[in-house]
Amino acid sequence: MRRQHENRLGSIPTLSNMLMTSLTAIDTAHRYTNRISKGTSLLAETRILFREWRPGDTSRELAERTLENDLLGRATAYRVNDIVRRGFAPRFLFPSPSPAEHLKRLVEQRPAGDWFGNLCLLYAARADVLVRDAVTVMLRRARDEGRLALSLDAVISFLRDSEEEGKMITPWSLETKKKVARGLLKMLTDFGFLRHSNRGAREIRRFRPEPLAAAYLAFDLHFQGCSDTIVANHPDWRIWWLEEPAVRGILDELSGHGLWVFQAAGSVVQITWNVCSMEEAVDVIAGLDL
Repeated sequence: MRRQHENRLGSIPTLSNMLMTSLTAIDTAHRYTNRISKGTSLLAETRILFREWRPGDTSRELAERTLENDLLGRATAYRVNDIVRRGFAPRFLFPSPSPAEHLKRLVEQRPAGDWFGNLCLLYAARADVLVRDAVTVMLRRARDEGRLALSLDAVISFLRDSEEEGKMITPWSLETKKKVARGLLKMLTDFGFLRHSNRGAREIRRFRPEPLAAAYLAFDLHFQGCSDTIVANHPDWRIWWLEEPAVRGILDELSGHGLWVFQAAGSVVQITWNVCSMEEAVDVIAGLDL
């Protein structure tokens, strides 16, 4: 009887084990993966998947329907599953309520534009710390140093330095680094940070997000529960190379469209929001000439 009691106790996770599991999950979430070597920006595919996605869909249901209806051309079942489960789902189906609900609503009301790429970049960077660091650390550092172009070797060097800093769960082979570096170059080109060149290195372009994308992010942060001050200084703005002074300028400019009333004095920011939900915000910004 005592042995049975001990066995039952042994099956119950201890507090220390639970803490270790939680810390491991958090640590893993902040490590680099090679997911980008297969996913990149997926802009065209993402737009198609938004049209097909239905609220409540699992990634498996979406992948099966996409394959059955041949929505991605002649893509194989493996490729469709890869796009949906490694690209679309991590970016847009989590957390709940999923970003897909809001972006599908916006895509259905608004014609194609650079705003779509801006928002796809935002969610890709939220879902993958390597994407975020590629933009906010690697590429921005290159720009601030006055470099005019970014080469494959420069990206590989960044990955090598990141590996030495312990940002990969396990060491990557040189071939894996090359594949990931090519994926990052393509992604940064698709999202508008680089200009493609047949000579190898890609020119670093000036980048500024579309006003519609900026309005969407401000509302998104607000309805996540961020204070007005945090909305104006949130790390997500740095994905678009924007620091707080530039963000304040954009928010002030957008207030002229009736989205909100923006006031700032010193370190204090106050925004009077003119909509009551993210759904309403999407409908409003979709109808504006932004």
